[in-house]
Amino acid sequence: MAGLATLGASLLLLSLCAHRIDPAGSVPIPSSCCMSFISKQVPENRVVSYQLSSASVCPLAGVIFTTRKRQKFCGNPRQHWVQKYMKKLDARRKTASPGVRTMSTKAPVQGYPANTTSI
Repeated sequence: MAGLATLGASLLLLSLCAHRIDPAGSVPIPSSCCMSFISKQVPENRVVSYQLSSASVCPLAGVIFTTRKRQKFCGNPRQHWVQKYMKKLDARRKTASPGVRTMSTKAPVQGYPANTTSI
């Protein structure tokens, strides 16, 4: 009876270990890779940001767009609409940057005499 329990425990351990062993020569693919491209154009007003997926690490070089609802999809960087969206998002980011800098400067806050903390 003890031999059967040992055999069962050994098989369970072996199956758990085999799940974590990667085949020789395999390369893990990061979660931010494009495996395929979207087949139709998404409305431009839904897209809020993008990032590039590198062909040196990922199977495909692509553009990962993020929507307002935080959904992600991949666009083919050779398509005209993908390039247009990237340019517009870059322009939006450049115009937003100077405003953020001026708003981040903070003045001392007047408080009670015991509170001399500045923000």
